[in-house]
Parts: sequence; structure tokens; C-alpha cells
Amino acid sequence: MRKTFLLLGLGLQPLLGQHLLTYNNRPLGSIEEPLVMSTYLPDPGLDAAVFARHHSSAPAPKYNPGKGEDVPGEEKPIPAIAAAYAVSFGPALAYTFDSTECRPLYAWQGGFLDMTSYWGDEKRGSRVSFDYIPRLVGNLFYKTSGPHPVSIGGKSVEELGGPVYVGYTLLKGVPRFEFKAGNHLVSVTMRPSKKEQSFDAEVTCEPPAPIAWKDGDFSAEGNGKLAFTYTGKTLGTYQGYKLKIDLRKANVQAGETLYNSYGCIACHSLDGSKGHGPSLGGLADEMVELEGDARPVKADREYLLESIKTPNAKIAKGYPPNYMPPFGIPDVEYDSLILFIQSLSKPE
Repeated sequence: MRKTFLLLGLGLQPLLGQHLLTYNNRPLGSIEEPLVMSTYLPDPGLDAAVFARHHSSAPAPKYNPGKGEDVPGEEKPIPAIAAAYAVSFGPALAYTFDSTECRPLYAWQGGFLDMTSYWGDEKRGSRVSFDYIPRLVGNLFYKTSGPHPVSIGGKSVEELGGPVYVGYTLLKGVPRFEFKAGNHLVSVTMRPSKKEQSFDAEVTCEPPAPIAWKDGDFSAEGNGKLAFTYTGKTLGTYQGYKLKIDLRKANVQAGETLYNSYGCIACHSLDGSKGHGPSLGGLADEMVELEGDARPVKADREYLLESIKTPNAKIAKGYPPNYMPPFGIPDVEYDSLILFIQSLSKPE
């Protein structure tokens, strides 16, 4: 297993072939180089049956570091999923894999994780007290439910004495998670699909045997190996950690801060280069071609505001829908973002 190191506050080059993650509260992988993180993860409302092997934490006595002793009161458990991996292929796909239950938990598009509450403020370096839970960013389209989805030879993995996590390997950067069920070694690989709100999955077992995957209303079967594409629908929209910005009047500088803090930079360049979304450099008041509409529209204030509030209302030509979550933010923040975009000159 190749480890992924998280280096906070350091902008270092790769060392001894290891991938180093610099201090960025909204990290993002890519299709060419997926990012794998082992961290606490949020629970977007998963079925309790999914966590058959997880133990529930209990409240702990409150501790006073100054006195060096327990004091009256108690600390409640932090509601997070432990022992899970988060995988990012960029806006195309992000998903979680639980190494205790040995199954994918949920998948989403349009972003990854906001680590502000866990890693702290990027400028000051101070983290949020008693909050280790990253926030989701993007549109959730898959949530597992019920017992483990895999069965082999007509028997569930529980009946076979599993699942028992083995680890993961990287195949051209793509993680393949492995676990044991009886005398079978099962592997699960997930990749982005060309379809919207979808992923492609491959499940194998060794030695080969009839294998099936059933998760809710979805099912697939194979012999030793099965491959399927799961297509879902929007189950929830997430915007990351809620910023606390003292903003009384809209201005360009605040808009630039919001552009960086909300992770717009991950998909929208300022220099005209193509990313997962249109470049913002020189966009204001230009004519924009749209998907499914022969008539271009002017990127005036009304268009820019609609594009931030309801990104799927008008899709720029050549770009996929559902990558950008709608932002429910105060009007003064909308106005600041628009002022920032309007301030950007056309790249030479």
C-alpha cells in the first residue's frame, strides 16, 4: 500500500516518490492522479444497518488541562465515520470506502472535502475546537443501505465469515480495495463514468465463483468478476464548511477571498485556461454559448448571479452539468463574487 502524506502548511516537492499534499483546505484529485485520504468523514444520513461492525462511542469525562484532572461534565462523541477512505478523481467523482464494513458508503460529484474544521484556518493555522469532521462539497448521488452488498456462491459475505479488510493497492493511481470473505479475496474498484451522476465499478473474487452485488434496488451478477455502472440522482447538495466572514458591503477584494475560500479556483481559472468549468478571466459581458441552446447569452450580472445560485439552469457549452453545487450564501457574498468576476480583464 502506498501511503498518502498530509503535510500541513508546507509547500514541498514530492520526496522519495511519495505524494505530498500541501496545506489546502479543499484538496482535489484528478482523473489522471486520484487523491486518496484516510480521515474522519461526515455521515450524510446513512442507514444504521450499514454500520453493523462499527462500535458506538460513549461520552467521556470533561478534562481540564490547566488543572490536570477531570472536572464536572462530559464530552460527547464527535459524530463522524472513522476507519474510512475518501477518494477524489476531481469534480468527476468522489467516494468513500469504509475499511471496517469493507464497502463503499456514498459517492458525489462536483467537489471533494472541505477540511477547514479539521485542519484550521489557512492563514492563521488555528483549527476549530472540538470539530474534526470535514464537510462534503458537491452533489451527493449515491448512498448505500442495508446489509453488505456482496454475496458469493449465493451466500452473503457475513455467512462466509467476513468481511475482513486486507488493504488497498494502486493500479495506475486508481485504488483497488480488497477484503476477505471466507477463502475468497474480494476486490472493489470504482472510477468515474462518462454518464452524469454515475460511477463504473468492478468487483472480483479469487478463487473465481458466482458473485453478486445488491444495494437497495440495484443489482448485478457475474462469475468471478462483475462490472457495472451505477447511475443515481441528486440526494443532497453540500457546500463545505460555513465561512464566517464579516462582510458589510460588497467589494472586489472580498470576492477574491470568497473565490479562493469556496474552492472556485479548483474548476474556474483566471487566465483563460480550460478547467472543469469555464475560465472567469474576461468572462463578464462576453457572449456565452450554451448546451442545448443555439442562442448565446451575455454574461451580464443576471447571468453570473444565476450561474452561482443555480448552476444547472444554463450549462456552458462543452461542460458537464452537476459538477458545481448551488451556493446558498448571503446576498452581499453573491455581489462580491460578481464584482470580482467583473473586475477580471480578458487574458492576453
